[in-house]
Amino acid sequence: DLFTLKSRVASLDTVVADIRNRIEQSGDFVKSVRFTRSSTTLEEVALKASVTLSEFTEGSHLFLNVIDEDAEVRSYELKSENGVFTAMIELLPDETYRGQVRVIDGDKETFSNEFAIPHDLYNVQRYQLLGHAWLLETDRIHYSFDLYTQYSRDEELRISEAAIKVVEGEDTRETLFLPLDNSQELAKTVYYAADRDASLTFVAEISYRFGESKTEEVKINYHF
Repeated sequence: DLFTLKSRVASLDTVVADIRNRIEQSGDFVKSVRFTRSSTTLEEVALKASVTLSEFTEGSHLFLNVIDEDAEVRSYELKSENGVFTAMIELLPDETYRGQVRVIDGDKETFSNEFAIPHDLYNVQRYQLLGHAWLLETDRIHYSFDLYTQYSRDEELRISEAAIKVVEGEDTRETLFLPLDNSQELAKTVYYAADRDASLTFVAEISYRFGESKTEEVKINYHF
């Protein structure tokens, strides 16, 4: 109902505000942290981290710790650019990361509070593709292909085209295009029918807006 919807929106606003507050005020000496995307591939996303500090001792060495889901830490040196400390970091597009600033001043080492690295900047749109087959007639197999996608806020990281090639031997018999709407609630479905004795392979080609694509064979669940 409307009340429940408003409550959920208010709760979401609170979560977003809390995240922003933690990023802006993480630690006693970190004033702000900002990330911008530099490049994107299916294997790696490069971000530029920009950090400002409320206090800094000349001669100190700064590092950005990047912490993955398994608590593994990679450390990148932060270099000064007109009062802003920057570093280029590389992230896997299917992981979730946290960040932390580390300062070494002589024999003293100080850490900031941990903060989120916004996953909207590096999580390439995820999907699941399911194939099903039914024998609705004695000599015809009817196929359906369902594409489920995770919502992606950033357009560049979204799927731009999803197609299934119907392959027999070395030849492509037909190409089926799945509709896209950036929704994670409903499956996008296409259908195909073929003779029972046809030896077919179904190959999915998933293309992304940043210019790369991947292919995979669709596994079929046979319901007969």
